[in-house]
Amino acid sequence: MHRLTIFLAAYFIATALASAQDFASPEPYGGKAAVGWMLEQEQHFPAEALAADLKGEVVVSFKVLANGTAQGIHVTLPLDPACDAEAVRLVKLIRWLPASVGGTPFDTDHSISIPFNAKRYRKLHAKATPCQRPPSALPDDESNALHTDKELDSLAVPMIPDGLRGLPNYLTSNLMYPPEAFKLDIKGKVTIEFVVETSGNISNLRTLNFLGGGCDDEAMRLARSICWIPAIQDGKHVRSIMKLDILFRLNPSLR
Repeated sequence: MHRLTIFLAAYFIATALASAQDFASPEPYGGKAAVGWMLEQEQHFPAEALAADLKGEVVVSFKVLANGTAQGIHVTLPLDPACDAEAVRLVKLIRWLPASVGGTPFDTDHSISIPFNAKRYRKLHAKATPCQRPPSALPDDESNALHTDKELDSLAVPMIPDGLRGLPNYLTSNLMYPPEAFKLDIKGKVTIEFVVETSGNISNLRTLNFLGGGCDDEAMRLARSICWIPAIQDGKHVRSIMKLDILFRLNPSLR
């Protein structure tokens, strides 16, 4: 009986450890880095908080459903009413991969901290100007709904020469081949996915495959270098999902 008890205890401990190893918590598309990039571009620092040199965090809580939808978004650790409202707006822009055990998704409670740092905000925006889309008579859709290309009346257009048609040339001309990839003879394609926001900035940036050698980071750098004219649906500027293939080809003449 004593041996049986020890055996069962060992079995349950092993099962618990295996389950813990298979558990994955909710994750933003593109991870924490993508959230950080989005905040740099999309955060609207309330004027009074900026003038007061406010620094702190707003903790926003919600439930991430098995389908990746965030539900019941609310502030659980406030900072300032205007900052709290802005934090909720920003969290609504984040796409989520749900929690899972052994690959099976499930609903779970989650939270995220949205930082507000007036001095850092001024410094950041003194160096880099957020995307300034051309004036438009069309309103922005405020529902935060995401649209695929098949649902749109007009696709998002990159603010580069020749728009969508000029995209391949832009990517080729501005790509900086990573030294490690060049050294290791790594070549191929990196597919990236992101959301074009109504502001013309991009968010939720992630790679859909891994090439290595620094190619994935370079693909994301290229994507972040482009401002967009947002997509149009039913007479409004809307959020849309975009995918880009970025090719890495070694030039034999450079070797």
